[in-house]
Amino acid sequence: MKKLFKLFMMGMLIPLLSLFSCSDDFLDAPSENQLTPADLPEGVTAFDGIAESLYFKPWFTFNDKFLIAVGDMYAGNAFTFDGAYAQFKDAQVTSQNPILTEGYVSLFSVIDQSNNLMSLVEDRKSELPEASYKNAIAISRFMRANAYFYLVRTFGAVPIINKAGSAAQPKRNLVADVYKFIKQDLEYAVANLPERGAKKGYVTKYAAMGILAKVHLTLNEYGECAALTQKIIGNQYILIQEYGNLFSSPENNNSAESMFALQWKAIATEWGTQNTNQAYIVPGGTGITGGGDGWGVYLPSISLQNGFEPKDTRKKSTIMTDGDFYPELLKNQGGFTYKKIYSSTAANFRKYIVGSAAERNDVFFMRTSQNTIILRYSDILLMNSEAILAGAPSTTSASALSSFNEVRARAGLPAKTVLTRDELFNERRIEFALEGQYFFDLKRRGLSEATAIISQQEVGFYSDDARTDLISRKITPGSNYFELPLPQSAIDTNPSLLEPPVPFNFN
Repeated sequence: MKKLFKLFMMGMLIPLLSLFSCSDDFLDAPSENQLTPADLPEGVTAFDGIAESLYFKPWFTFNDKFLIAVGDMYAGNAFTFDGAYAQFKDAQVTSQNPILTEGYVSLFSVIDQSNNLMSLVEDRKSELPEASYKNAIAISRFMRANAYFYLVRTFGAVPIINKAGSAAQPKRNLVADVYKFIKQDLEYAVANLPERGAKKGYVTKYAAMGILAKVHLTLNEYGECAALTQKIIGNQYILIQEYGNLFSSPENNNSAESMFALQWKAIATEWGTQNTNQAYIVPGGTGITGGGDGWGVYLPSISLQNGFEPKDTRKKSTIMTDGDFYPELLKNQGGFTYKKIYSSTAANFRKYIVGSAAERNDVFFMRTSQNTIILRYSDILLMNSEAILAGAPSTTSASALSSFNEVRARAGLPAKTVLTRDELFNERRIEFALEGQYFFDLKRRGLSEATAIISQQEVGFYSDDARTDLISRKITPGSNYFELPLPQSAIDTNPSLLEPPVPFNFN
């Protein structure tokens, strides 16, 4: 009976935790709904609540549209006719853009909830074993670091909020200080997270090392990145055999390749716990979802389609092209054969399509439980190659080639004996298409190099049913392309965001 009571209380605790700072007042003082140590039932630590809440709910609107809109559409991986995304398609995003605002609010909600939960753990520190205390702080700092990593790469200088109850109108801090803050959080997480998660899907010290490696790579700190990736390589993670299973089968969530993923829960009666991607991706008019969703909002750009090499086995699992047959979709109708007429770019995305509610008990209208993978082992391998390349045009390093060719081998592609910078980044573009990475990969290349690449990308569409009459479109990025504007609603709430960034007080 006591065990059942604890399970019941945990079920009550998780929804309570989700109340933390999910309103638009994302930089105001913490909500009055904040939990206190007295709210925790006997035998349940704060870490139990952290583990369940920080993996999904505060990330919801970040995942709903922002991640793909910024990471893929804005950079030329995706095309759309949906007016909500037009500013991203045209690379002319304004401060009033609602998708931009939603992502900004969501990421600060992750930060605020992480801070609130750390405050809760601090209040109960004397009652917790030291290992449990450090683990709880580590997972919170890991999540906070990830939110800040997306914020600084997208918006540049942003306010550093390092504790619950911080000033309601903080100033922006220097970009260098934001990165220093991220590193400190991740270094703590590396030192205090376990080598293996207490529960499947929980992050480990290796996940923290992987994100820290990407931070170093972003800052051109190649030696530090290489050292971290080489500690991870060969240590419990592998590339799973079937690439498509990473994104189209919740049964394969938290596979041996997944290192950090958002853990979605498809609940018919609850909004904000689920992955909505399928609803936007499924080609319209196909009936694949079995419901009223499936709008084909994101279409693979012609440029992305042309980036696949012949015989790349990832292609069919990433995009649908004319004649592709998918026996796992619409199984009760004998499978689904894709036709190019469904899309004005002659293709649709396949990633993150799970199937229909009629065939699965974890699919509802705009709801699946398919994880969103933020970091996986193939990223570690390609980061290792990039770090060894260290900005050079090419390399023959055995270590760089080994990790690069491991990714290519899974895709059924021949090994390279020389690795060039262009080949590395095109491999990343294909490997991580629709995973919100392409914009940030381009940004690492620098404005001049990235501008030359983006301006040559074909991001147009076909105007005829035969998909042969191309209406060509190409984008020339402006000087501010790699720093999106802060949301106007955030500025209205906190006008000090318009002031020059200031150093952060680390004392």
